[in-house]
Amino acid sequence: MLKISGFWRNRDEEFAAIDLGSNSFHMIIAKVSNGQLTIIDRLKESVLLGYGLDDGNCLDDISQQRALDCLERFQQRIAHLPSARVRAIGTRTLRLAVNAAPFLIKAEQTLGVDIHIVSGAEEARLVYQGVAFGIEDDHLTRLVIDIGGGSTELIVGQDFMPSTLESLGMGCVSVTKRFFPKGEMNKAAIKAADIYCLQKIEPFQSMFRKQSWQRTIGCSGTIKTIASILDQITGHPAITPDGLDLLIKHCLEARSIETLNLPGLSNDRRPVFVGGLIVLRACMQALKLRTLEASPWALREGVLFDLLGYDSISDMRERSVTELGKRFHTDAFHAQRTQKVAQQLFKQVQKKIDLDDSWLSYMSWACLLQEVGLDINHDQFHIHGGYIIEHSHLAGFGYDEQNRLAYLVRNQRKKPNWTVLEKLPEEDVAAFVVVLQLFRLACILTRARNEFQDIGWSISVEERELVFNAPQAWWEAQPLATAGLMAEAHFMKKGPGALKLNQPAAEED
Repeated sequence: MLKISGFWRNRDEEFAAIDLGSNSFHMIIAKVSNGQLTIIDRLKESVLLGYGLDDGNCLDDISQQRALDCLERFQQRIAHLPSARVRAIGTRTLRLAVNAAPFLIKAEQTLGVDIHIVSGAEEARLVYQGVAFGIEDDHLTRLVIDIGGGSTELIVGQDFMPSTLESLGMGCVSVTKRFFPKGEMNKAAIKAADIYCLQKIEPFQSMFRKQSWQRTIGCSGTIKTIASILDQITGHPAITPDGLDLLIKHCLEARSIETLNLPGLSNDRRPVFVGGLIVLRACMQALKLRTLEASPWALREGVLFDLLGYDSISDMRERSVTELGKRFHTDAFHAQRTQKVAQQLFKQVQKKIDLDDSWLSYMSWACLLQEVGLDINHDQFHIHGGYIIEHSHLAGFGYDEQNRLAYLVRNQRKKPNWTVLEKLPEEDVAAFVVVLQLFRLACILTRARNEFQDIGWSISVEERELVFNAPQAWWEAQPLATAGLMAEAHFMKKGPGALKLNQPAAEED
């Protein structure tokens, strides 16, 4: 049992966290009762999703079906839970797969809940949260290493707060697939894999070496398996460079993955063991680590922590947006004014177009981050802003969620780039078009940066066409907004949205 936030003191509920990894799919079920968290069930299946990616990063049908079969079994275990008590995330393979969108539609239908694809940095943060949640509050600075199927996360942090995190594109599946495709293990293949992994770490090793930590922790199936094998061979589970060299020697003696037989090595782990072993040895060598302890807690526990921990995901997103705005010196007063106008526009059309409240959040966040690109250059600042948002670490945001926010900011002014609609799930396109229109209108209406006087403007919908209404006095008093609205109506003629301006004719003297 683990203590959690006092918010749960008088609640009695079940939650589930699901990790769709490149090697295995994991699900953890937990129960909250009297302020205590108890893990009541765990499910794990070796899906080997990463093996399904071809040279063009297209996920093959066989791997997709293995994944869907696994999710069908997972769904039976969580069928009684409301979707709000379940969070499912996808990692590197689903980030890379060019056909991830159609697969995710089938996967979500099978599982019965939404699946969020997280960025590498967000994956690293969740890993750290999971490890930190499962150990005592020692207030020590920790280095955490997680070796997944497609990526490896390196995180430095203290208590529950990571300070440095990186996600490297190497994992037990990807390295095994690349250097041991036929299962043969020899010195040449191992040396080539060593060099590859060291090259992946090299750009970041100096940054990590400059930091100090008092505790080094590894998590994930690869590291737990290595610790178990070393415990049975040497009598101690601590992972050391000498211990890893010993396991490499056993791999060379076995010659092939099929014949590799080590105490504690399961049949599920054997196919990807050598790749994970080499990744870990490279990490320890590059970071000059003498020892590493294995943690039973990892990514799925971090997802669970986010689901019911001390802060809600919504609050975390708000903090992430606020901190990014501060980092790039945005005008908070102007951003909040734009946000207020955008919210007014949204509320006026929400029922007529059936927009979910989640879109109001995206639009509000876009308002707060509309000017992050100004720190680079005023020219094309909306393009710079979209890039910053897309490539920053925004804790709490899924990969697709962060992209939606970036698309909004990138297209806040001038001619919209409607090709972004091709990158969105089909069911999101119509809502995104309307939300982008409303966001652009809010930017136009507040561009003058004065105390905007609401003297009767409104937004309405006629046959799914947005109509901006205002009395003649408003148009006369707002020449900058009027010019912006005229240009906006022209831009919208050439896209999937449309804007009509309801401007009464001026009265003749």
